Amino acid sequence: MEKRPIIFFEPFPTVPVYKIARLFKERGYRTISLRILESKGLSDEFYKDAFDRIVSLNIDFSKINKKNINEMLVYVRKNLNRFRKILSYIQKLKPYVIVARAEPSLPCALMKIALRKTPFVYFPYDIRSQAFKTIKEAKKRRGVNKWEIWAERFCFEHSGGIMHKGDPEELKYLNGSMLGNNIKLVQLQISFLPYCSGEFNVPINKNKLSKKDKETHMVFIGSIGSVNPSACNYLLEYFKEIIKQKIHIHIYTQPNTIPKEEVVSSFKNVWGEITKSKYLHIHEPLGPKEIIREISKYDYGLWPLDYKLKNPKITLEPKLATGNKLSSYLEAGIPFFNSPEHEFADKLMARYGLSLHFGDLNDSHNLKDRIKKADYKELEKKVIKMRNEFDMDKNFPRLERFIRAVVAKKKACVK
Repeated sequence: MEKRPIIFFEPFPTVPVYKIARLFKERGYRTISLRILESKGLSDEFYKDAFDRIVSLNIDFSKINKKNINEMLVYVRKNLNRFRKILSYIQKLKPYVIVARAEPSLPCALMKIALRKTPFVYFPYDIRSQAFKTIKEAKKRRGVNKWEIWAERFCFEHSGGIMHKGDPEELKYLNGSMLGNNIKLVQLQISFLPYCSGEFNVPINKNKLSKKDKETHMVFIGSIGSVNPSACNYLLEYFKEIIKQKIHIHIYTQPNTIPKEEVVSSFKNVWGEITKSKYLHIHEPLGPKEIIREISKYDYGLWPLDYKLKNPKITLEPKLATGNKLSSYLEAGIPFFNSPEHEFADKLMARYGLSLHFGDLNDSHNLKDRIKKADYKELEKKVIKMRNEFDMDKNFPRLERFIRAVVAKKKACVK
């Protein structure tokens, strides 16, 4: 039987989509990665395990991020021929389904319009309309324009199905958000969390750094996407308090649209004096599997919340979303401290006795004492139990059934 082609359409490649694509590939699908932006993070070699083919538009983020709309239009016109060729390639491929990941949502909407006869799944990833309660706030903090807001609503209403990675009930909160009211969500929906992958899991590390120097080591991992470290400035206040207690903080970020060689220097330039502390360690970026092995030597992970986002009038995202940090820390076999404002994720952790709270700045003052009192061996056992159950392979059949339902519905409509 001929392999069914699935296109994963993304601004830049991500590990959660890699994990999903690899499972489809292992089950006989033909997987294609279609990227919008020029990726300056990981090489394509890593992604070849999940994708039969990688196609990139290689759009320079700096060119389409210009404030001058005329400069952006000139860039698009110059590359119009290349865009047409890729669209023609997709049409000839006759995809079984397209899974389009935001943000941004505008390319997803344009892809849906251009290939209206193809089954289409919208994957909003971090739902922007939950991150910002008002259009004014979205424009101020992230430069979101009216076309992007239109596109997000369009995708929620016109896709064949919606795949999201947070609370199963989170889409119910879209009405009344900056997208407006009376949103007519498509019927087919699936909450598919950022599960752990057996491919990434590592054994409990018996040679922790703390075993050698008798000091506590915490780690923070994250993606800085298309921005610089100034977007992570809220972390500074937390880190200062932790460092005062002589706890080591190790930082690893995943660059996507900036060269990895620039990551460490960019943090030093933006954060200044604190980067000279012997308790703050900013590391070179590592590959997705290497990072899991690397962070397994630390004692705890850290998942704080930007204090500006705690007000529910501003955002619902922390309450409803799950982050990829959750699976990464579990795959590394380390417990982690998270904000209680991450309500849905916190409930997941609480089921296994792993809800270690790290709330506002006051919560960080006695962190060292709390760590001393913890039964670390017991925490490690709970981490292993949770990651064995919070497993992508075990949950994959639900996703495959969902994709088949989207395809079947589209075929019925076309007939």
